[in-house]
Amino acid sequence: MWDHNTHYHRYLLHQIPSRVDRSLDVGCGLGLFAKKLAERSNLVDALDTDEAVLAAAASLNFAANIAYAKGDFLTADLPETAYDVIVAIASLHHIDMAAALRKIKLLLRPAGKLLVLGLYRESTPIDYAYSAISMPLNFAYQQWHRTSITQTTQVATTRPAQLSLKQIQNVTDTVIPGRRFRRHLFWRYSVIWQKP
Repeated sequence: MWDHNTHYHRYLLHQIPSRVDRSLDVGCGLGLFAKKLAERSNLVDALDTDEAVLAAAASLNFAANIAYAKGDFLTADLPETAYDVIVAIASLHHIDMAAALRKIKLLLRPAGKLLVLGLYRESTPIDYAYSAISMPLNFAYQQWHRTSITQTTQVATTRPAQLSLKQIQNVTDTVIPGRRFRRHLFWRYSVIWQKP
């Protein structure tokens, strides 16, 4: 299945070791990345707020070492310093980003990694230039991958991004200094951070 998020799954997987003990997927949606994490992680906790989406994820992307659970990340009772990898794909713009990053810092083990693939609000000429490049590429990729774009009756909840890239950079600089930030095509950015 191809979409703007799955396009960057391989990039995200390259950022983590080939084997880890425990991972967390924040806002796992239909579990596409959780299943890929399960190939590298002994245990994957996959969290989402939508019960119907989680049921679809457990059916479509089942693995014995994935624990799908319903919950709001900011209030969920998750074990501190328990995770080698925490992933948030197109989910942080649904919640308070600074609060989420502060909680992630507590949940990661020392040397654990945070991988964020997020959406941003267009606000600058450069943003619109990236959009202009992305639109024809989006059409081309959709045509190329049309046989792998599955139609599912269950779709994860979406919400437009509220923060601009500059605002996201400021928040991440403040809460997780030393992070690597990168703008991508298809209206995405990534943040990679390793806990000291």
